[in-house]
Amino acid sequence: MVTSWILNSLSKEIADSVEYASDVVEWWKELEDRYEQTNGARLYQIQKEIKDLSQKALDVTSYYTKLKKLWEELNTLNKRTQCSCLCNCGPKESMYKSEQDRRLIQFLMGLNEVYIIIRWSILMMNTLPTLARAFSLLIQDEKQREIKPNKSCRLSPPL
Repeated sequence: MVTSWILNSLSKEIADSVEYASDVVEWWKELEDRYEQTNGARLYQIQKEIKDLSQKALDVTSYYTKLKKLWEELNTLNKRTQCSCLCNCGPKESMYKSEQDRRLIQFLMGLNEVYIIIRWSILMMNTLPTLARAFSLLIQDEKQREIKPNKSCRLSPPL
């Protein structure tokens, strides 16, 4: 069933060239070897976009979403350099933590200067928080900035 689905999704010329392969894994490997293209230009473009991205007029959520989308695309292009084992070994966890810390720093670097205090508060933590936790703190800070005192509300002088 899988075999016929794959064959039907390929162009006739390509399907004919792998028709007699012994199994799906062999097909996939042959097609990958034959048609895999280098992604150097796209890798460069994504990394440049990440480097150049800053919050500017975006709210924190929009800025984070744009950055996260670029990170995910970069992950997709870098699949071969990522550990795919199912273990929870020290080196794998260390690589993951290092990548998350790098992303956190990239995220913080692109924030507008109005967030300088919360940025430094995050960076001064004994252990860097997760990106999700830092995002949450920044959203709280952003919400606080949106609250403006009501000018019609005046405190009464003490009696």
